[in-house]
Amino acid sequence: MIEAKPYKLKNYIQNYEWGTRGKEAFIPKLLGFEGEDKPYAELWIGDHPKLSSEILVDGKLHNLKEVVEKYPNEILGKSIVEKFGSKIPFLLKILSAERALSIQTHPNKMEAVELHKNDSANYPDDNHKPEIAIALNSLSALVGFRDLDVIELNILKYPQLLEFIGDDGFNKFVINKSRDGLRELFSLLMKKSEDVELLKSKIESLIDAINNKSENSEDEKLFLNLYNQYGIDIGLFVLFFLNVVNLNAGEAIYTLAGIPHAYLKGNIVECMANSDNVVRAGLTPKFKDVQQLTKILTYDFGKPKILKENGEKSTTHYLVDFEEFKIEKIKISNNSFSFSTKNKLEIILSVNGECYINDKTLKCGEALLIPALMDMYSINSKSNSTIFRVSIPE
Repeated sequence: MIEAKPYKLKNYIQNYEWGTRGKEAFIPKLLGFEGEDKPYAELWIGDHPKLSSEILVDGKLHNLKEVVEKYPNEILGKSIVEKFGSKIPFLLKILSAERALSIQTHPNKMEAVELHKNDSANYPDDNHKPEIAIALNSLSALVGFRDLDVIELNILKYPQLLEFIGDDGFNKFVINKSRDGLRELFSLLMKKSEDVELLKSKIESLIDAINNKSENSEDEKLFLNLYNQYGIDIGLFVLFFLNVVNLNAGEAIYTLAGIPHAYLKGNIVECMANSDNVVRAGLTPKFKDVQQLTKILTYDFGKPKILKENGEKSTTHYLVDFEEFKIEKIKISNNSFSFSTKNKLEIILSVNGECYINDKTLKCGEALLIPALMDMYSINSKSNSTIFRVSIPE
């Protein structure tokens, strides 16, 4: 039986190839054990069926998904069950990338339902996936399309890219420099990626040209880096269409449905709607769905908004308009905080130090579930500690 008290969660790691490895791997160090020679990519915190957490109830571990389904009102709260059903509406992660993740986008809710219905093998659930990434130390990423003038200049700057696209396609874009023009140009780029020999020829030619330069730009260094990671891949040309973003600790970016993005390197807290739906564009040996990708992109362009940490206060509210979750970063230093759950589920994740939630100790890397039954709780610490608090909006 679920009571009005915090519950410890046991969370599990996804060992995707792009994760950090060995003794210096970020996730093992965060959790307090020594990493081995294998990748530690993501720590999942939630009840997603692909890798559900476990919850410690009466001294025994139980599958969190099953417990939530058995006690939905007690854990989630009646209003959440009515809105989202008997599952946690968000999924929380620690993500640690040594190599680039695939360039990808996520479907909106209607598209997700249709994709799952028609191809459940590649689209394992029917939910959308708005998400936020908060840098724990730093994050390099590709996010959203660059300004259209910048894309035009990039194509003119690199003849190999222009030759790959073709004069006709490029000239149409210059004449119709708009969202529709970008859609037509990018769709052409992705379609032509099916010509493997042409792609190989133009990428190898550009590599030679970059290597013969005395000094390389950030884009050119990244192009070579991604080639060393993934070889001949259309993602290397997609790079010149997307914004390069570098975040410092505490800064965040968020991505809505239809926004192309890829995390390149860094360690983050990531929170998203409870989904694992991904439509991939490049930098991956996995399934790429070019037709769906070009169809569901929004083709919004311009620099993405970076959310800043509030350095003057102990709490940073990352303001995103998602109905599934909201997230706060809280720094605790010999002080205490009191919160009301408003009878809705919350999850607390510690990323530094040790703190106390009522009578429960929360160590670095651990997470606690605060059930809806628990109306009020307090957090305090005797030393410097940092937590992330995830709750569900009104």
